[in-house]
Amino acid sequence: MMTAQDKILYVANKLGLTSLKNMQASTGAVYDVDTERNGQIFSSATRHVNPRITNINNNQFEVNEALLIETVGFYGVTSAPSGFSTYNLQQVYGSNFVIVYDLIIGNKRVQKDTPVFGSGSPYCFATNGMFTNVPDVDNTLQFAPRHQVYSEAVGILIPPQVEFYVEYRIFDVVTGAQIPVTSDDIGCYLYGTKVLLNFNTSI
Repeated sequence: MMTAQDKILYVANKLGLTSLKNMQASTGAVYDVDTERNGQIFSSATRHVNPRITNINNNQFEVNEALLIETVGFYGVTSAPSGFSTYNLQQVYGSNFVIVYDLIIGNKRVQKDTPVFGSGSPYCFATNGMFTNVPDVDNTLQFAPRHQVYSEAVGILIPPQVEFYVEYRIFDVVTGAQIPVTSDDIGCYLYGTKVLLNFNTSI
């Protein structure tokens, strides 16, 4: 079985990045929010520079930094004057929504028309919520959808110094109609194994 480190080193060797093996690898993630509501995330990160919205100041990594994506997740963000918080996607879009996204690295669409369902199967592309004890309701277990939906086991590497971004659309799986993002914003995070700019031969 190929590990995350094996995948990183394999791609690095193919790209001629011989010094990447001397960097430190750790769990990492990048996130950004489509505050412009133009259907793109990460492409405008340079204008956001706000930890509530993004944790990067550019949509490309430095020399000898990289990210092997293991999970692509989407979440809802409200930026109302009263406060900034995440919200439940199903409360806004219902249980029949699906986010369809493309992941672009450089000039290549490495994921195209990838669905992430708001609820239901296939479970590898969905978060179906969780059961929790709800106060004041006889402590019964209630279905509580989460504020995020995600796709796991992606296994795609973003190499150093290559721009990346996500394009997304939201659809109703019953009617097929595209749902506009009008009330609040959609955020995205890319989670996985990150190569840090740190001279430590731990990969």
